[in-house]
Amino acid sequence: MASELRTFGIRHHGPASARRLAAALAAWQPDLLLLEAPADAQPALDQLAHPELRPPVALVLYDARDIERASFYPFARFSPEYRAIRWAAERGVPVRPIDLPARHYLAPEAERALELFGPADGGADTDAARVRRDPLGVIAQLAGYPDGESWWDATLERSGHGAEDSGAVFAALLEVVAELRAAYPTASDAENELREAYMRQEIRKALREGHDRIAVVVGAFHGPAVADPSRTKATTDRARLRGLPRVKIARAWVPWSYPRLARASGYGAGVASPAWYASLFDHPDTATDHYCAAAAQLLREEGFAGSPATATEAVTLARTLATLRGHERPGSGELEEALLSTLANGHPARLDLIRERLTVGTRVGHVPPGVTTVPLLQNLRAELRSTRLAKLWETGGEHYLKATKANPRGGIDLRAPNDLRKSHLLHRLNLLRLPWGRLQPAGPDSLGSFREVWLLEWQPELTLGILERSSYGNTLPRAAAAYARERAGELTSVAPLAELILDCLRADLPEVVPDLIGQLRERAARTTDVTALLAALPALVDTSRYGDSRGTDTTALLLVIDELLPRAAAGLATAATGIDEERAEQLLQLIAAAHYHLAQLANDGLLAVWTGGLQRTAGGGADPLIEGYCVRLLYDSEQLDAAEAATRFSRALSAANGSRSVAQWIAGFLHGSGRLLLHYPPLWRLVDDWVAGLDWAEFEALVVAS
Repeated sequence: MASELRTFGIRHHGPASARRLAAALAAWQPDLLLLEAPADAQPALDQLAHPELRPPVALVLYDARDIERASFYPFARFSPEYRAIRWAAERGVPVRPIDLPARHYLAPEAERALELFGPADGGADTDAARVRRDPLGVIAQLAGYPDGESWWDATLERSGHGAEDSGAVFAALLEVVAELRAAYPTASDAENELREAYMRQEIRKALREGHDRIAVVVGAFHGPAVADPSRTKATTDRARLRGLPRVKIARAWVPWSYPRLARASGYGAGVASPAWYASLFDHPDTATDHYCAAAAQLLREEGFAGSPATATEAVTLARTLATLRGHERPGSGELEEALLSTLANGHPARLDLIRERLTVGTRVGHVPPGVTTVPLLQNLRAELRSTRLAKLWETGGEHYLKATKANPRGGIDLRAPNDLRKSHLLHRLNLLRLPWGRLQPAGPDSLGSFREVWLLEWQPELTLGILERSSYGNTLPRAAAAYARERAGELTSVAPLAELILDCLRADLPEVVPDLIGQLRERAARTTDVTALLAALPALVDTSRYGDSRGTDTTALLLVIDELLPRAAAGLATAATGIDEERAEQLLQLIAAAHYHLAQLANDGLLAVWTGGLQRTAGGGADPLIEGYCVRLLYDSEQLDAAEAATRFSRALSAANGSRSVAQWIAGFLHGSGRLLLHYPPLWRLVDDWVAGLDWAEFEALVVAS
């Protein structure tokens, strides 16, 4: 007996498509399911029915030698493909992906050799090109809708969801798309032609195997092209597929999220309202009631009014709007309009909150251990479990690490072994530029303390980033170390390299530090720019202090400071001469930071070198802002007594210097604290006399400038 073949054209991530497909499969009971998915996804696709895997998730297919060449295939629980795979798994029906393998279209030569990503007409604005961009747009236009997406939503997502109409809907849709493609034969581009040729070949293979009933599940636009493979010669399809480039493909499952699903992303086009679609899938007849009740509860939790009576008004208004517009059921547009007038009380911000939580949603999927993934992600999961951070990974929203009601910012104690391991893990992720945790400011003496405050925020991009970084190593320490070495080679200035060394120490990667210090010394030796040398000092000092407080050997860094500081001090006076106000302000900030950090070292020899540079800069000829500030630093460190400071102050206030220069000198001297004038009356009198001697025009100009 010949095999019977039925084609079901679906919409990716369409809840009504998912329900209709499940009903159609249950009614027809196929013994083989062919699915529009890359054929080389088979080993991973079999895991989609894993009992602990929770959508939304995405299958990642990538070039094993170049992980940046990748495609993502998201699945939500309301995706028709996911429901079909679950249906088949529960009944022991084999599932076979039949689309063009990723090994072909991810090959570097694919775009040129296959013309996969562009129509032959270069995308001209012809009728065929418009159909190519929006296949159902012509039908939508005839029906009075702005685009194919809105037509599909109104016609197929909001209408009947039961088994009674599933067969008729799939048959009608296949017929409509067939007529559309017949009217616009050039609407299918080179990519579609190749994919459909491959799918027909796979269907022919399945037909030869002798199955009784074969179900083919593809996107609606592909349905007519694959519904009857006999209409196209097999030799034609083989010729079209001959000689395709190929690469070795790797596979992994990663968690996805509703916000990520709401954006177009690779193969699986995004949907604007994932959480609403999930509600439609779960409650096809009462989704409006559930949505409005949830909106009222959400507003109450956020401190706004949200009574059940007002929620009922929102339901009534949404249904009325849908009826006026000719829809069987309200969609997200009618719901949001109704909510703005009722529960949101006309406040767009409240509607934005509802849209974020209930229309788009915050749901995050879960990929359990044992499901295909890269070794680096497996190692990270093991580290998360051992450090007791696993519950926070793949958890949406912001969370302070170890927060309590009494201490909402939380904090970890680096003297506790497991807290120290938490710190190392988070710093290693940051080194890999995967910022799950952001270290919060903890005061100027935080390097000498044993407490860190971390704010955690997980995003699906973090898991994708782990895949991208997996080529650097199979464990988190190895990958972070290799990535740090690569970054160091790209850094040409001293300051960021010093910061990188500090990051490696915080991440407990001491084996990397000697190499980086060697590169730092080399770059410091070649650096003649005083501002670059000054900018590096804070990070160098912090790094050496970090080693002191954590018991890590960073004595080599002191050698770098010994080499760098004399050159910075010697060139300071020259760097402060002949510069404009903006550069003077920048230089002042660098001097202030360097002075503060050098004081933390408590190294008399280095302080003497630095003081010599300040004295030369304060001796005259430098920019008045810098000169005044250097005099102040010398005064604070008791290198100048009060009488000498007053003499310098009086000399700087000479009318011959000009009112603007005098004002800049005073601003530099008083930088950080103007209270100094209150504590030393002679300086106050000097400033008072100078201000009293200004004519009104000069005074007014200086006030405006300041």
